[in-house]
Order: sequence, then C-alpha cells, then structure tokens
Amino acid sequence: MEILRREYKDVKSFDSWTLVYGRRRVGKSFLVRKYLSYDLYFLVTRDLQAYFPTEGKFTSLDEAFRLAVSNLREGKTVVIDEFQRLPAKYWDGLASEHPNGKLILVGSSFRVMRELVDKRSPLLGLVFPYRLGLIHYADVLSQVDDPVLAMVYKDPWTVGFVKSVEDLKEKAFELYTVTKALISEVFEEEERQLTNLYEAVLLSLAEGEWNTAIIANSLNSRGFNVTASTVSSYLDTLQGMGLVEKLKVFGERRRARWYYRISSPIISLMLYAEAKYSVSFTEQVGELPIGREVQFAVGELLAEHHDAELAYSPYEDIDVVLMKGDRPVIGYEVKLGEFSRGEAERAVERIRSAGIPRAGLVSLSERPEFDADETLGPEELRELAKGIAEKVLREE
Repeated sequence: MEILRREYKDVKSFDSWTLVYGRRRVGKSFLVRKYLSYDLYFLVTRDLQAYFPTEGKFTSLDEAFRLAVSNLREGKTVVIDEFQRLPAKYWDGLASEHPNGKLILVGSSFRVMRELVDKRSPLLGLVFPYRLGLIHYADVLSQVDDPVLAMVYKDPWTVGFVKSVEDLKEKAFELYTVTKALISEVFEEEERQLTNLYEAVLLSLAEGEWNTAIIANSLNSRGFNVTASTVSSYLDTLQGMGLVEKLKVFGERRRARWYYRISSPIISLMLYAEAKYSVSFTEQVGELPIGREVQFAVGELLAEHHDAELAYSPYEDIDVVLMKGDRPVIGYEVKLGEFSRGEAERAVERIRSAGIPRAGLVSLSERPEFDADETLGPEELRELAKGIAEKVLREE
C-alpha cells in the first residue's frame, strides 16, 4: 500500500539542483525514484562504493563520479542517493559543473544539510535544500479510514509492518526491534554515538516527561548527573536529527515555554513499550498511550484546517490549543472513546476557563452530541482530511 503524499508534486517539478534531506526511512528515495524523471541514479554505500539499482551493479565512486559529470554536461538529470556518505573531495568537482544538467542529492542526514550550507562548502548557493519529514496526517487520513492506523502511518515504514491497531501490541517486540535499529541508523548517519544518556532522554520523552527540568530530575533519580541545561542541549541535538519536535506551551500558569515530544508516533509508542514494560526482554506489553499520540495527530489536522499554529496546555490539561500569533482561537478535548455528559461539560469549562474563546470536543468513536462550539467524530475528521487533501494532492 502506498500513501500518496503532497510532496510528490514538488519532487516531480524539481527544476534546479536540489538536496532532499531528512531522517532515515521517511520515504525520500521512494519519492525521488517514483516521481522524478532522471537519467542516472546511484547510491553511495556504507563501504564507499556506488550502487546502480536499475542495473544491479556496483562500481567505484570514481567511475560513478565520471558518469555523473558526463551526464550533467549533456544536460541530463543525475540523482546521487545517500549523498551524506560521498567524500568531500568530490564536492568541488560537482560544484564546477553547475549549472549543467540537474543534480538531485538525497541525504539521510541533517548533518549533510548543515555542511552543504556551511560557508566553506563548494556547493553553497548552488543546491536548494528540501526537507522531507513524516507524512502529514491529513494526507494519510484522507486515504486510510481508521484514524488511529492513519496516525501510525505518518511514519511510512510502518505501512508494511502494521496492518491493524492490534498489531501495536501483538507485534510490539518486533516493532521495538525495528525502532531501535532505526534510531541507531539515524545516529550513525549523523556521525554521533547513541549513548546511554541519549537513550535515557528518548525514553523519558516516551513516558510523557516533556520539559528540561522534569527530564533532568527523572534522569538524576536514575543515576545520571545532568542539569536542565544539559538536557536542553541533548533535546536540541535530537530535534536536529528529526527525532524530536517542540510545541509552544499555552497557559497562564506556564513555567516552561516548550513542550518536547518524539516526532514519530510509532517511535514514541515503542520506546514507551521499552520504558514501561521492558519489551526487549519480556516481549510483551500492556496498554500503550495511543490516545496521547492521536491527540497530537488530530491537533496537526485541526491546525491545518484552521490555518493556525498547534500548541499544548499541559498545566491546564487541554489536549489541543490552536493559536494565531499569541492569541488562542479554539481549544479541544480529544478522546479515543465516547464522551459522557460530565466529561464533555468539564472539558468545555476547562477550556473556556483558560481564556480560550471557543471549545471543541473530538471523539474517535462517534461525534459528541453535547453543547460545544465544535464537535467532531471520526467521519468529520475524515471529511476535514479529504478537504485538505483535495487542495494539496491534486495536480495543478
């Protein structure tokens, strides 16, 4: 199953030298190979050879470089995949061919983008950086009926592994194994070591510990010796790798500016399985915080629908807050199941008491039939997603 994502249109229309970069396994190579018309494609292997998948052959990088230059001089399109592995000695040669042909570089590393735009880079100003992240929730939900499964499929490698929501528990050991290997690959491509402290920070985030002070206290209780400043530095690094993201914190009582979380729902869930249940040892898990991950996916969809910025209110416990500038426009309570009347009334009161002018209720079970400014069930969410997808996925 392929999830059609909006970025395919950009890839089809690349008309200049471009670097497509992002975290591993987000679909960069797939998009480029399927939607870009190219004349030469090879990838740089870990042992520094060139592999040509169409022919199924390996050559030296010197030979691949000569082919790339020859094709560029003929005005053709050349793709170099896993570009972050290409030794810097080839960069000057590539730069000297600009603006001949069209060169598309694909890199599974944020490091390569930083090096590319460094003032000492021979490719500075010659290559346009294009970041590819997870699939937008609207794109997935417009094609996958189950809103929870759609949340999982935001990370495209899961499509071949997870066939139902039940698989998240039944295949937790296998999914954690893949997740751990993926994280290790990310660190390897960024040329960083996956230390115990990095792992501990990720596990803390997976358990819902969301700001630097909380994480530092948690880590110190487990034998580490870190400050909130140290944790902040680690979180910035993880964010730079595409593993972590941060949202604005909303609320009168806010004592932290940012809410940090793991970007990928499946990575977050599987690291929770390890932190809570030691799934790598027990091979079994209990309940997973699926509701938490769905909350942020739904928030992403609603923010896009309202053309607003997504924020979170951990102190007031408001699941979704949509902001325009510094002004909140609407808040939502999001539930996997149905609302009781009492739950709905308390949620609406909590949102309005926080100074948010409008209150919404979202249930992934059925549309709430209670007094609120906006009520959404699974069908309404799908319709919102389809409306967005019709705008962003259709051909111009």
